[in-house]
Amino acid sequence: MSKRRAAILLGALLLGAGAHAKGLRPASRAGREQVLDLNFANNGQHVSARVGQQIEISLGTVGPRQYGTPQISSSAVRFLNTAQNWPPNPGGPSFVYVLEAAAEGEARVIVPVMNADEMPYTTDITFEVTIHVAPASGRSPALPSMLKPDQANTAPWQNAWTNLNNYARQSFRPRLPRLTRVEVGLVVANPGPDSAEISMMVMNEKGLGVALVSKRVSVTDCGHVLFVLPRGGLRVARGQVYSIALGGGDNLFGWKYVVGGYGRGSAFFNNKPLVKEARSTFLFRTYGRS
Repeated sequence: MSKRRAAILLGALLLGAGAHAKGLRPASRAGREQVLDLNFANNGQHVSARVGQQIEISLGTVGPRQYGTPQISSSAVRFLNTAQNWPPNPGGPSFVYVLEAAAEGEARVIVPVMNADEMPYTTDITFEVTIHVAPASGRSPALPSMLKPDQANTAPWQNAWTNLNNYARQSFRPRLPRLTRVEVGLVVANPGPDSAEISMMVMNEKGLGVALVSKRVSVTDCGHVLFVLPRGGLRVARGQVYSIALGGGDNLFGWKYVVGGYGRGSAFFNNKPLVKEARSTFLFRTYGRS
């Protein structure tokens, strides 16, 4: 993701929300043992993973140079989404690239540098790693083990949706102490390109951002869009009010909603109830872990 794009997405989601000084914290050793953690110290290396294992690449720069979207040579490794380190660094945002070891084989992963021509005499910091994916072991892979359902809006959809050009958010109350995944129901709202980038922010009860994740969503696969939080998930206070906010999409997608639905939260549009005369809720689902 470019620095400019990150700033645009961040600004859109912080409308009426504000930034928070705290964010994603590393999980316990038990929660991290099934995640393959990589950073620039692993540049040029060959590493091993198991089918189903989550892979996280943490990278950051200072100045105009920023890392772009990972380039992956085979289907053995699949790119899931990008999470911004929180709180944002004014000198240059740093990101966690979240991937999954999807199938047996080998994949070369390159994370290119954008805006490199603005600093032509500096060292090349392109990140490259080769990942060998072995069969799954007897232990549960990381992704399924952290996909424990928590909150969900299960009401049947009646074709209502709202676009993401404005500040759309859904409040909820988690029961599990770590939020690991957020799924939202989108629909193609307007004609346009084949895909667009969507950004999802999690906010606390004060409306302050505590996590920001983005991914490119295809028009052919937008009904259930899953955002994966890195580092074992976001620590949350059980029973407290949190919100999911969506932005971006280049006016391509709409967020599905229903009148009534999920009973532990509500849908808001520009900080006002989405439907004036009735309680409404966006379609979403959260996952967590102990």
